[in-house]
Amino acid sequence: MSEKKKGISKLCLTGFILSILSALLVFFYFRFTWVLASIPYVSLILVAAIVLFPLVGLVLSIAGLATAGKRGKTGKGFGIAGIILPNVYAVSVVGIIVLFGFLMVSGTTSQREREEHSDVRSMGGGIGYATNTEFDVSQYKIPKGYKLNSSETPVSESELKIYAKSKLQEIKDESDLRIKGKYQDYNFLIIRRDRFDEWKASDRLVSISWDWNDEGYAKAHYSVMVGFSRFASCTLHMYKDPSDKYIIITNCYDYKIIKEFFD
Repeated sequence: MSEKKKGISKLCLTGFILSILSALLVFFYFRFTWVLASIPYVSLILVAAIVLFPLVGLVLSIAGLATAGKRGKTGKGFGIAGIILPNVYAVSVVGIIVLFGFLMVSGTTSQREREEHSDVRSMGGGIGYATNTEFDVSQYKIPKGYKLNSSETPVSESELKIYAKSKLQEIKDESDLRIKGKYQDYNFLIIRRDRFDEWKASDRLVSISWDWNDEGYAKAHYSVMVGFSRFASCTLHMYKDPSDKYIIITNCYDYKIIKEFFD
């Protein structure tokens, strides 16, 4: 007659519990990250537990399987699960790291391509505090409710070029939608108002929006990727030509130069 079993192997069961507990701690960590961040050392302890529990569980499960048969213990299924789960975690972590690395490289490459083709991004850094504010440029500012895209004032490509040559001191790039150039060391982007939406759709930024400041005038906000899942935002000035045929975006914050540009 076979010897009566002496119960479940504690080593197998403990190894299995530690492996399962590690997965629960991962969920808890990401679910309450914002809370844990305010408690000193808790996040560090959790991360250490998430890493160590599967390793300890693996060792205990192997030891449990090795001794369960000799001691007549049951629970080999727990031991086997305790060995499989840490390996699943390891493969998953490696897969996630490889995936994140691929996304980071491809995202950075595609972002650079978008920035190279982005009109707004090529304008440089955001605007500073306005200077020479005694010069009145209110007639050139875009008020709330103003239609950025309007077919009421159609413009031809030749008209756009003539206008840009009369305003810019240097032309860097041009198309049938817009012309980029410089005036007094500042970047200016002249866009046809009748095709503004078409231009906006063609500009390859991560995100771009048009907003109004506290005074009720429009500004251009754009965001660019500066790292994996991290973005930096900048703001540029937006103006309209008195003819209502052109929208001008610039990093110039000197009202004296703005007035000279339009005059």
